[in-house]
Amino acid sequence: MNVYAKWFGRVVWLGIVVNLFFVVPLLFFPEALLSLLRMQIPVPIIWVRAAGLLLLEISILYIPGAIDPFRYKATAWMSVLVTRGGGSSFFLVAVLFFGQELGFVTIALVDLFFGVVEGILLYLAMRNEPTAVKAMG
Repeated sequence: MNVYAKWFGRVVWLGIVVNLFFVVPLLFFPEALLSLLRMQIPVPIIWVRAAGLLLLEISILYIPGAIDPFRYKATAWMSVLVTRGGGSSFFLVAVLFFGQELGFVTIALVDLFFGVVEGILLYLAMRNEPTAVKAMG
């Protein structure tokens, strides 16, 4: 595996760990996290916990692409474009154009950072993909 693919995997794993810093409080301490982010606490709180569960599930789906982005190209690209790109776009638009609370910018910036870094690394990895993998794929 080339150096860019290795670094892509490392950054994806780091992103999973960072996501867990949201997942755990969203699932078990949602009021505390929302208070920290200066956000309203919705009623019922189950929707906040559901968002935490979905973030956990999305994070688990990052794993195949992190392990082998050449074998799991679609998963690797979707983790960058669909989840990180979609997440950052959704929350930035929600705050900037639809008046949602500024706490959502935190989520947008995390997704934006990881999406940009992972996207660059994945592009470079695929550009320098080993020829044996290209012949098999």
